[in-house]
Amino acid sequence: MAGTVASTGLLVGAYLEGPRLSGVSAALAVPYRDAARRGGPGALPPERLMSTFTTRFAPGEPRVHNIELAARALDGRVVEPGATFSFNDAVGPRTRRRGYVPAPAIVGSRLADDVGGGICQVSTTLYNAVFLAGLDIRKARAHSLWMPEYPEGREAAVFYPQLDLTWRNDTREPVRIQVDSSATSLTVNLWGRRRYEVRSRTSERYGFRPFEAGVGRGGACIARTGREGFEVDVWRTLLADGREVRRERFHTEYGPQAEVECL
Repeated sequence: MAGTVASTGLLVGAYLEGPRLSGVSAALAVPYRDAARRGGPGALPPERLMSTFTTRFAPGEPRVHNIELAARALDGRVVEPGATFSFNDAVGPRTRRRGYVPAPAIVGSRLADDVGGGICQVSTTLYNAVFLAGLDIRKARAHSLWMPEYPEGREAAVFYPQLDLTWRNDTREPVRIQVDSSATSLTVNLWGRRRYEVRSRTSERYGFRPFEAGVGRGGACIARTGREGFEVDVWRTLLADGREVRRERFHTEYGPQAEVECL
């Protein structure tokens, strides 16, 4: 069975900065972890670490505060079997009243400060944990511009309320979201019962599009290095008892990023 999830387009999403991770394994072998009430009345079943994913960022910047707020909103949430999780529903609006602050974000094809900028570091870290856990990804779209912070084609831009990350718990046990943050990193662990073994591969880049160069003036200008636009495919294969159950293609088109010199 082959399924296709398109993650393309000119989007509005937060620009997130953090070193790109490499060598992430899609197949995890980890020990059981007991739930808090194991063994007593109404005991929870033993949990297994389904997947884990970490991203990093520079400390002290405004977006770190936004990341911490969203991480707090996600930590400890439980997705029941058959339920669909919505990032926007869980985190809610990103507004000043709710404590969010302006930080760099992608607005169309340019960078600008936006309240809640940096929030996509949280959604992208969660997306990769879901990807590695073999869970059913229902809605996810990449940023319109490629940034070298995340694996190509494996990111989830969010913008409340239009642009969301959603996934379904298609296992027979609850999935618990654990989010740990520090001054320089964010880690999402998913606890539950893995249904599938996951294997993945990423294609070479293709469909290149050249970038343009320009100048900007004033304090709002954000200098940028020019990058070509390109397309990339990520394949995720789900296996049960060593046999292929489903193969999914995630296609992403990144637009070119103009080179900007601030005068």
